[in-house]
Amino acid sequence: MGGRGTGGARTDRWPAGADRSGGPVKVDGLAVVDGPSVVDGPAREAGDARGAAAGDRLLPPPAGQVSPAPAPSSRANPVTVLEVLPRMDLAGETIRAVNLLRRLDPAEFRLLFCVTSGAPGSLDEEIRSLGGEVYYCRADPSFPFAFHRLLRRVRPDIVHSGVATFSGVVLTVARAAGVRRRVAHFFTSTDRRGDSVRGRLQRALGRVLLDAFATDLIAVSEAAMRGLWRESWRLDPRCRVIYNGVELEPFGVAIAGQRPMPSLPELDELGDVAPPPLTVLHIARPDPVKNRSRAIEIVAAMCTRGLDVRLRFVGRQSPEETERLMTLASGLGVSDRVEFLGERGDVPKLLVNSSLLLVTSLHEGLPSVVLEACAVGTPVLSSDLPGVAEIARVLPGITMLPLGTPNEIWASTAADLAVVPPTLDERREAMRRLRRSPFTMENWQRDITAVWS
Repeated sequence: MGGRGTGGARTDRWPAGADRSGGPVKVDGLAVVDGPSVVDGPAREAGDARGAAAGDRLLPPPAGQVSPAPAPSSRANPVTVLEVLPRMDLAGETIRAVNLLRRLDPAEFRLLFCVTSGAPGSLDEEIRSLGGEVYYCRADPSFPFAFHRLLRRVRPDIVHSGVATFSGVVLTVARAAGVRRRVAHFFTSTDRRGDSVRGRLQRALGRVLLDAFATDLIAVSEAAMRGLWRESWRLDPRCRVIYNGVELEPFGVAIAGQRPMPSLPELDELGDVAPPPLTVLHIARPDPVKNRSRAIEIVAAMCTRGLDVRLRFVGRQSPEETERLMTLASGLGVSDRVEFLGERGDVPKLLVNSSLLLVTSLHEGLPSVVLEACAVGTPVLSSDLPGVAEIARVLPGITMLPLGTPNEIWASTAADLAVVPPTLDERREAMRRLRRSPFTMENWQRDITAVWS
């Protein structure tokens, strides 16, 4: 991993009388509000490697396992970290954050969250049950004032912002509120502002503010660092790449629970060996960047080749997108082969029982779903994204094609990858390889807490 440095010294504490209450809070000027943000994009810019049910699965710590912890500190109080994210739904970085909340020693770190969508998420109550808190501060023109009031009330030692270049605004307000450690975390290789004049100006302003007020700049991949920061990032001592980590235990459990392959092949009505049905999994949130429609086109091309294929979409759904996708599937004659499973907590099991993970995204940072498929040995067919290429340098089982490649070639490649399922021994070896790789939760926790320390 390029550009890795060490964290700076611990910050001084705020006055002992500061309010650090942890229950559900409605800060003056902050409200739970649904609807689109007035500011283009920041409410959704927490990175594209986040299939809505993807990332590290939530689980209690394994029995008898001692979670890694920072070195003992002489501080009388824990370090309070306020993470700024779009929404606390089932997604890669949010699930990792909740798993980290489970692992951290509460005497060392206190983890709080602020969401720029202003909307509650599916993980909010889980976070509160673990001793954290979620604050709602919508990214609209009043955000700087509302966020400043929140900071003066919570008094965090560290603000850790994961909303792309809008983090420039977040960290500017944090500096004005006196927060000494201000971290920007890039989860994707591009933001959502587009190439309009307004979008370019907003992106440029965000980078100027980050340059002035960020004490640390982190990215999930070299591609994300180059895309959202600059090509010369290695010359900036604040920059480091911290790869996403996978919580391996649920994937090991899924492998152990895999159904054994039948000893005799099934025969069709003519007595010939029937090819096994193929299950293609697509894990993502409802977002144009995830390019879900391309998955339907590829599966339709596979069916044209005579294959028995099922496409399963995992992740949060929007009624509008689901209607568009079903219209497309009906037009291609595959509506009976497409399933929408919604958000799921059993993604490891779904991956083990799938023939192929299909990734059709337009861009990503470091997609956790690819790491998860590699953990259980399920083949991956992905668009040729730089972040996926960084994973493929370390782990086998990944095939990439340009998005401009015809659907027929995608279908042929998918069939070649999916027709022979991995054996149990191959899945166990895949788990061992990932355990030896940089992409583990233990490595990620060590590096993130080093930044906070």
